[in-house]
Amino acid sequence: MKRFAIVALITVSCGSIMALPRIGQAQTTYMGTVERVWEDGFRLNTGERTIKVDSWDVYGDNTAGNIAVGDSISVTGEFDGREFDAFTIKGSDPVGTVDPSSSAVDSVSRAASAPSDGVSYTGTVERVWEDGFLLNTGERTLRVDSWSIYGDNTGRNIAVGDRLAVTGEFDGREFDAFSISDAEKSDDGATR
Repeated sequence: MKRFAIVALITVSCGSIMALPRIGQAQTTYMGTVERVWEDGFRLNTGERTIKVDSWDVYGDNTAGNIAVGDSISVTGEFDGREFDAFTIKGSDPVGTVDPSSSAVDSVSRAASAPSDGVSYTGTVERVWEDGFLLNTGERTLRVDSWSIYGDNTGRNIAVGDRLAVTGEFDGREFDAFSISDAEKSDDGATR
C-alpha cells in the first residue's frame, strides 16, 4: 500500500511540474532586418545576432506572403530550443504593423521597394508552380523564379491567365523576379 501511495504521489508531482508554464523562458522582443524567408519562418538579423524565427503561429505556411527579405520588423515571442517562436510580428515603425490575417503582400508595395536595376517584361502567365511561373511576353517565354517575393506560395498570389509586369534579372536560364505587379495597373514605361 505504501508503494502505491508513493507511486501515486510521484505521478501527481510529475504531472504538476509538466503543467507549470515554462519558467525561465520569458517573452522577448527583437527588432531587425529579415535576411531570408521560407514558408513558415525567416531569419532575422538584429545587428548583434541572427535569429531563426518560427512564424507558423502568426502566418501558418504563408510567411513569404506577408514579409520579405529586407523588411525591418519587430518580433515578440520566446525561444524553443534553437528557434524563436513568434507570437506577434510588427513593422519597426508604429504604422507598419504586419497583419497576420492578410493573405498576401500587395505586389504594388513590393514593386516600390524593389531594386532599381533590372529588366522588365510584361506578359501573360501560362503555368504556375510553388515558387515560379511561365510568362509569355509574346516574343519569348520566360521561366520566372518568384521565390523571393512569394516563397513557396506563388499559386496563392497569381494564376494562369494573369497579365503581369515583372522586373528582375537573369540567373542562368531563369529570370529572378525583384517585383511583380498587375500589368493593367502598371504605368512603368520601361517594360519590354
